[in-house]
Amino acid sequence: MKTVLLPGAWLQAVVVALAALIAPPNIQAAVGKLGAMGDSLTDEYWDSGVSTYATNWPGLVVMYRGVNMGPTAAQAGTNTWGSPRNAGYEYNWALSGATSATLLSEGQDTGLAGQAASDGVLTAVLAIGSNDFNPESSSAYLDIYLGSWSSAQIQSYVNQTLANIETALATVRTAGVSVVVANLLDPGATPAVTPYFSSATDRDRVDAAIQSVNAGLKNLAQKYQAPLMDWHGLEKAILGPNTNLHSTLTVGNVVLNLRGSDPGPPNAVPTDAFVSDGFHPNTAMQGIFANLVLQALDSEYGAGLALFSEQEILSYAIIPYGGSDTLLSQIGAYTNYVFLPTLPRFTAIHVAGTNVSLSFSTVSNQLYIVESRDALTAGLWATVTNNVLGTGDIFAVTDRVSASLSSRFYRVRQLP
Repeated sequence: MKTVLLPGAWLQAVVVALAALIAPPNIQAAVGKLGAMGDSLTDEYWDSGVSTYATNWPGLVVMYRGVNMGPTAAQAGTNTWGSPRNAGYEYNWALSGATSATLLSEGQDTGLAGQAASDGVLTAVLAIGSNDFNPESSSAYLDIYLGSWSSAQIQSYVNQTLANIETALATVRTAGVSVVVANLLDPGATPAVTPYFSSATDRDRVDAAIQSVNAGLKNLAQKYQAPLMDWHGLEKAILGPNTNLHSTLTVGNVVLNLRGSDPGPPNAVPTDAFVSDGFHPNTAMQGIFANLVLQALDSEYGAGLALFSEQEILSYAIIPYGGSDTLLSQIGAYTNYVFLPTLPRFTAIHVAGTNVSLSFSTVSNQLYIVESRDALTAGLWATVTNNVLGTGDIFAVTDRVSASLSSRFYRVRQLP
């Protein structure tokens, strides 16, 4: 084989192919128009009765970072988008009270997927599932809290929640929408829940089930090559564990009352961390979660959107800045709460006669395919090996080539 006589040239051709072809093209996509699916944490607050004094993360990123989530229904002159959306931004399908099941039955996922073609929505945030464990809307919280459910019943519920979320994720990814996934928050740490479910040990039993869902979401995010926002981890850093809840958080050298519920005008207390229901985060807290959305969009998709400064977070909540930044010393960097999907990488290439030996990295429980073609930019990709189950270790495969072949290019991809 002539190329064996020139192994350096052969190897060079292979390496160039790896660098050029390993990343799926959507990973490099600009954010463009941003959609959303979710519940009341993402549904614009003005649809929930607290708009006179509180703003949640979609409103913050649209108004103060120019993110395009589409016009409001009023701006579009329709005053309504029809079910399941309220009157907020056109690309925001989140609906107050939604669970992972009702997200599907209400058509949040299919509605947003349709906007990929009709409106050019390129990117979306998927933040659903917390209401699956909301004691006000689901019996699951009480059943787990009281110990009424067996471990098998809990696991079945966890599996169904994950299946629902995967359906939504697959629907929009198939439509070509790049997704940022948020994991589930623990409602047990909020001022609305703790007085009625006072046992920290039993609240932790529910939180363990929530963390099981979150572990599955991390696998799903890897499977669909989506960044994962650790909302749960950020919540725990702010509010503390159930067994040792924090009472305050200092932002911009201003103390926020983590156990306080802002009654709104005329007696508004914007430094209370929650709105009047004691369940939904007030503006300053939403600003922190908005930063995590911005960080995820920047880390994975190169959005180039500046995070809100602590002074900005306070100003949007109409709270005077305290003169110095204090938040990150308590919660750490936002990047600590964004998990990026791992792309497979070739780790070694060896040519021996007509055999090309390739080694590549894997992630546990993910499937991979290795493909080849003889020209870098032309021809069809042929399968070398398919459905390789990742173990987290390096996998090796050998391709036997024709002795008359002058070059061959390889790529490895994770399968959905």
